[in-house]
Amino acid sequence: MTKLQSPVRTFGRIGATVLVACTVPLLVGCSSPQVDSIATRDAVAEAIEEPSVDAAAVTDEAYDFELHPEPMVEALECTPYLVVTVRGTGEPTKGQLLSPVAREISKARPGEVTQIDLDYPADTEVREGGSKGVRVLLDTLRVQSETCGDEQSYILLGYSQGALVIGDALSAPEDRMVGVTAGVVPEEAAAQVRSVVMYGNPRFQSAEKYDFGTYKMNRDGVFPRREGALDEYESRIRDFCVDKDLVCQSAFDATEEAHVEYFDNGMQQDGTAFVVSRLDPAKPKPKKEAKVKDSKTQSDKTPDDKSTEDKTSDEKQGDSPATETEQGTAGTDPRP
Repeated sequence: MTKLQSPVRTFGRIGATVLVACTVPLLVGCSSPQVDSIATRDAVAEAIEEPSVDAAAVTDEAYDFELHPEPMVEALECTPYLVVTVRGTGEPTKGQLLSPVAREISKARPGEVTQIDLDYPADTEVREGGSKGVRVLLDTLRVQSETCGDEQSYILLGYSQGALVIGDALSAPEDRMVGVTAGVVPEEAAAQVRSVVMYGNPRFQSAEKYDFGTYKMNRDGVFPRREGALDEYESRIRDFCVDKDLVCQSAFDATEEAHVEYFDNGMQQDGTAFVVSRLDPAKPKPKKEAKVKDSKTQSDKTPDDKSTEDKTSDEKQGDSPATETEQGTAGTDPRP
């Protein structure tokens, strides 16, 4: 059984291939994919293995919210929407898979969006780097919620390791692979998560209702998430996975190439359309103010105004030159 891409499809597919050419219409990035899918798979597999007690303790302590409650981030502007991109392993901070998605969301609501790329390593040290990512993302949501309240909603976009980070941050600590001690999403912040879009998720669970793509059922990611772990956000999530992606479809016939198909298979557009469909209606553009006339209309005039006008009119008539008839009458001698 294969579930097709999101039915919300307001953006057309783009035929340009990122791996070959840089003819870049609407939503395809201009740089070649930087993600090393094999490194991602191996790094996640290594992180899954039981770490030494000392290594796990150091990582957990470094990002422990109870031990270090001071946030690792500063407050951002309280725009209506905050878009957070969480890149994949080895991707640059700019020109990544998620960049055009974030850009189109901003275009859909000009002046209403703040966009940041999560400050985390995105390297092959998934346990440590991913734990930092979870803590930074949770701190971002906590700080923005305290600063902006319900004035700001959050849009979370993740690719590859970035999808793992987002999913673990939104999950209960017992369902996480990384960031176990980083705290939880406050209830107020959870309510403001407007939408979540993930691609090539190492923790892909093929049984979820929010999954989309050409993936095969019963084929999960390298370290699948427990079914139902993200039920609180179910209607707000799109988790995209393509068949044979060795990160989200861990199987003998999986390939490295499939993990970068998201750059040109139209799923960037699908993710964008899903996010935009969940935004509040666009604010109407302000109308140009009509020029205000100095003179009052007849209905606006007061009796005093009209009396003054009549008096002025009479005075003008007395000063005006006589008409031709008046001149003749005035010049006629009345005597016989």
